[in-house]
Amino acid sequence: MPSIFHTSTPLSASAEAMFAFHSDPSNLSQVMPPTLTLVSLKTDGPAQEGRLIELHCRDWWIIPMRWTCRWKTVRRPHLLVDEIVKGPFSLFVHQHRFEAQGAGRCVMHDTITYQWGRSWWGRLVSETGVRLYLTLLFKYRHHRTRKWADAV
Repeated sequence: MPSIFHTSTPLSASAEAMFAFHSDPSNLSQVMPPTLTLVSLKTDGPAQEGRLIELHCRDWWIIPMRWTCRWKTVRRPHLLVDEIVKGPFSLFVHQHRFEAQGAGRCVMHDTITYQWGRSWWGRLVSETGVRLYLTLLFKYRHHRTRKWADAV
């Protein structure tokens, strides 16, 4: 059974601006915490349904992480969904939703449906360690995104 993580934050930028920022994989390094280093990024450009993104990162400077993701849904300017094709999770779907809140403002919602392994052990890891990691990661990512939005 998959786990679901959700967080949201108000931003002082339009849904269109936030969609453009998040649909460009090269911006990923701007929202990564200092403990997570982007070693390499391969993609053919901004978000397009079916387009792949290959990431090689190092967490805590030593733990290698390799992911291949695919843009599953791209609905300008309100919805971006990417999903894991190859990586450490048996399921990982990341939905970015941008909800307009008047001129030049929006609320960004991140919803992740994930599963680490398929046994009771995988469920335990998903609901403890992975959930804590996602909480800390997205707290930082939303902080950096708010700073970016304030500067736009």
